[in-house]
Amino acid sequence: MTEARPETNQTRLVEQVLALTEEIDHAARIADWQRAALLSEQRSPLLMSFAPEQSPEALALIRRIQALDDVTLREARTAQSELANEYRTAMDRTRAANSYNSVALMR
Repeated sequence: MTEARPETNQTRLVEQVLALTEEIDHAARIADWQRAALLSEQRSPLLMSFAPEQSPEALALIRRIQALDDVTLREARTAQSELANEYRTAMDRTRAANSYNSVALMR
């Protein structure tokens, strides 16, 4: 039985991480942040097991992973900002409704 070359194993590992990264990107695009977080937790130990030396093919895949991560991070920041704005608006409306109810009850 012959063992696979370490370079081949690393390329497979990078391909697996890329597949998870693409799933994370998809989850982010549909605003399924819980799934994106779960997939990120699954991906993290795999990222940590990358060897310092990589083949040119693996390096190209790693650059693709980095590019997808950048896009996903921007989407997450945008979504966080939008949710924070929606929360503030909802809280303002709640305060206004409470004020109205307080005045209405005094009549």
